[in-house]
Amino acid sequence: MKKTIIILIVLAVLAMLAGLAAITLLNSKTTNTEPLRLNIHENTSYNALCDSLDASATFQLMAKALGLDKRVRPGSYLVESRMKALTLVRKLRNGQQDPIRLTIGKFRTPQQLNEYLNTKLMHNDFNVTLDNFHLILPDTYEFYWTVTPEQFMQRMEKEYNAFWDLKDLKDLKKPKDVIILASIVEEESNNNAEKPLIASVYINRLKKGIPLQADPTVKYAVGDFTLRRILNKHLAVESPFNTYLHTGLPPAPICLPSKTTIKAVLNAPQTNYLYFCASEQMDGTHRFAATLAEHNRNAAAFHHALNARGIR
Repeated sequence: MKKTIIILIVLAVLAMLAGLAAITLLNSKTTNTEPLRLNIHENTSYNALCDSLDASATFQLMAKALGLDKRVRPGSYLVESRMKALTLVRKLRNGQQDPIRLTIGKFRTPQQLNEYLNTKLMHNDFNVTLDNFHLILPDTYEFYWTVTPEQFMQRMEKEYNAFWDLKDLKDLKKPKDVIILASIVEEESNNNAEKPLIASVYINRLKKGIPLQADPTVKYAVGDFTLRRILNKHLAVESPFNTYLHTGLPPAPICLPSKTTIKAVLNAPQTNYLYFCASEQMDGTHRFAATLAEHNRNAAAFHHALNARGIR
């Protein structure tokens, strides 16, 4: 009888200790005191994962019990401060990624955009081209870090299609044409209030078959976006993007225009302006003109201001 009681007591103590151990195990937490972003590449080994987390023995015990050591899923995961280890193990085992916020701004070339995407996402073979560059609308998007180039372009095309309302296209008819013209307006001015007027100048020129003669397209053709003065040697550079040499729109956008600028093109007022140039005040505004004589006076004043400031 005494032996039975002793055995029962021992079993009870062991059960209590096992319960306490289980509670301790289930409540164990990660060691990071600040939230961290854990990016796991394809073919990352279990040992490399543990090293990147500075994983405790408790974490590894639960990881093996739940099979995380058998398969490490690639992805980007947010590890909260002092996160429960069991929660993290389950998250990693199930591949429950946390999306990242990707801000796409005014990139000028597909190459620039591809380089940016290659540094921000897991894959490094993004291949946006001139043919589909116009589909990219600058904005902040949420993506999973593991998004493939194909999935990225599918999302961009979906966003592009959702943006357009065909009844708003007015004179340009095609969304791509609006994007291309908006890219020129984007590079012409940071002054949102003037962008509809600038767009009206270019729309009038397109209607009349007059070359756009847009300086930003020359910078693009030359490949030097830092030019402050466009000289005759720049105007002579042969390129389908040089709107001094070729009539109509360039074959593709010269940058990714903002939605604000796109809407400025769509809402351009009816004017008789055919010319504009930067104001001699050098304050980011422009002088608009309907005749060449008036434009020449405005341009002379601007070039006099450039000379006075020693800008070559």
